Amino acid sequence: MRRYRQVHGGKIDRKWVYPTQSGGEDYLYSDPTKPVGEAQWVEKNFMSPMDSLAHDALTMIEAGDPRINRESKARSAWSRFLMSLMMRMPNDIETLKTSLNEEWLLRIPKLEQEYLKKKQPGGPATFAEYLESRGSKDFESWAISIAPKLIDHRLIGSMINNMRWFFRQVSGHSEFLTSDRPILTLYEFASQDSYIMLPIGPRRLFVAVNNIETQRLIERRESVEFVAGINRLIVGAAKEFVFACDDSHSEFVTEHFGKRPRTTMFEHLQRLRRKKREEASNAGRDS
Repeated sequence: MRRYRQVHGGKIDRKWVYPTQSGGEDYLYSDPTKPVGEAQWVEKNFMSPMDSLAHDALTMIEAGDPRINRESKARSAWSRFLMSLMMRMPNDIETLKTSLNEEWLLRIPKLEQEYLKKKQPGGPATFAEYLESRGSKDFESWAISIAPKLIDHRLIGSMINNMRWFFRQVSGHSEFLTSDRPILTLYEFASQDSYIMLPIGPRRLFVAVNNIETQRLIERRESVEFVAGINRLIVGAAKEFVFACDDSHSEFVTEHFGKRPRTTMFEHLQRLRRKKREEASNAGRDS
């Protein structure tokens, strides 16, 4: 496959790679507080098994195997994989760390008295000083440990499981592209007009929706226009990598690479948390 990579100065570098060389950060989930032999515990114990189960589920989906509609293990494996694609990029972890730091800082007044009760002799004078003494590695470790729990979120997983799953197959010369931001979704999974879209091949798009009307609307779209629209969104959201079958998309990729950044899952959740805190604060002032 052809890998397009945005390098310094916005230049697009092109390289032929095998699918297994698609890119990504090798030690994204490396826990900085663990010994070298244990630092990859999230990748080894969660991510790798999850990807393996998702591969089996995708095989069922592509083959039209009816078990994917009745076996919760396989269906949940694919839903979990979709969730992981929404939150496993390097800047996702950075956003999560920022959110956790905000939560700690907001709770300092309530935790201060509890800390003073349990403070060890010679320890930091305040809880705020204690947090500062722990350093960034502890926040990074905490964020890494929380990520699998968010990916395996039972309520969101159940919502995705209960959506209508289907493929949009295209013919002719149109081909789907993919990138390091391949998922298209509104994040409001319970909304009637919500959707999840993911290219799973040059001519195949996985789609999940909540009603037959939305499904038919997507199925009726003319192929060339539909594929071009999907590709603009996926290439436009790319952070570092875009992938294609060949060089025929070079001009398109160069034109649209990173030009339409999308809100990520963690950014969406972060904004919701901030909005709720603001509403609660305003309600308190009005009462």
